[in-house]
Amino acid sequence: MALIKKTSLLRETLWFLLTIAIGGSWVYDLPMEERVITARYLILAAAGFIAFITPYLLFPDSNSKLIQLGNISGSRLLRYLSFKTNRFYKYPYLFIIVLMFADFSSPFDQLFTKLIYSVYILSMVAGLHFIALYAYLKVGPQSQFWQESEKGQELRRKIAEYAKYPIDPGAIPSLINTVVIAVLGMVLLVIATVLGNAFGPLPEFLTGLLLLTGGLILFFRFSTVPEKRYYQTNSFFSEFFGDTDGEDSITARRKVDQLWWVPSVIRTNVWQFLQQTDRKLPAGRVVAAGHILVWLVAYQKPDSQFMLGVWTVFAISHHLFILQTMQTSFSPTWLLRWMGSLKSWFFTWFWMQIRWILPLFVSMTTQLFIFGVPGWEEQLFVLLIYLSSAAVVSATGTVRLKKSIK
Repeated sequence: MALIKKTSLLRETLWFLLTIAIGGSWVYDLPMEERVITARYLILAAAGFIAFITPYLLFPDSNSKLIQLGNISGSRLLRYLSFKTNRFYKYPYLFIIVLMFADFSSPFDQLFTKLIYSVYILSMVAGLHFIALYAYLKVGPQSQFWQESEKGQELRRKIAEYAKYPIDPGAIPSLINTVVIAVLGMVLLVIATVLGNAFGPLPEFLTGLLLLTGGLILFFRFSTVPEKRYYQTNSFFSEFFGDTDGEDSITARRKVDQLWWVPSVIRTNVWQFLQQTDRKLPAGRVVAAGHILVWLVAYQKPDSQFMLGVWTVFAISHHLFILQTMQTSFSPTWLLRWMGSLKSWFFTWFWMQIRWILPLFVSMTTQLFIFGVPGWEEQLFVLLIYLSSAAVVSATGTVRLKKSIK
């Protein structure tokens, strides 16, 4: 137990120092005006991120049985859900503080303005977080209605008929929440920015406090009978991301034969991993959100080198999906050794990432014709880095698997 605590403390310390190092190296010489602009971009990104990630942080909850045995309800349950998700944001919160105060050229200049904007950003992020908690906690009853009602069944039939794509009507409330929360954050940001440019930082500061206060009141005062909503919503997400018998379920959408771009030798392996990752975190929506964020950056027309860096970081971040499949909860090492060779798993992990090459190329090319960046050479560089890093990450997983054999 002592060893586990020591390891956990060491890991926390390393992440703490890494956050400070990354944030400090990024903004150490930025003037205050550029820090404020960067902070506004962070709020924009946070609005979309919180709208999307909140249900995956909450549900399915592995502690649901313990909560049921302990009969945790009411305000205690709300505090538990708040803590469960809030701890995920401790490093982003730290990064925000570093963003405003890591000023090596003039560390004691404009301290009040730095404090105002720090509180503003933290309040905006926390306010959106509590609003998302309130919205997603009541998804269960809404999803049950859409799944079981005639209206939901009719919608399923029409989409399957006209769009030729199956949909689970129970996912509609989550989709609506994602859009509403993201739009709310972006609209408030635009309003606060306009007021801030006209009247100074005080209107932005007040906007953040109002959003945080509203989020706290919504979640802690208006989440009536939270235990009922919690169990219903947890059951919905457990079913949504688990195995079901219906052909329209989220896990039945992709068939092995649809992976035409994968060599037949490893097609089944790739299919297994894609099924597992989509059950936990729909990759398409995550990548689409990343493309939107990159386009928002491009809309500001930064220099070509900065844009190249953004595309490179975004491309490499795709490989988080490979790392996800390397977790023992997804793919126990004994099972991988039993099912295939080291070589087959290397190519399985690598080939998983081939699917994102076309979206990357199309998005970069479209951006080139609209904004003039990234150029053809920059695009080739990004794609080469993408493939090289995919090979490195896949090789890392193969080495780890090899060590587990000894």
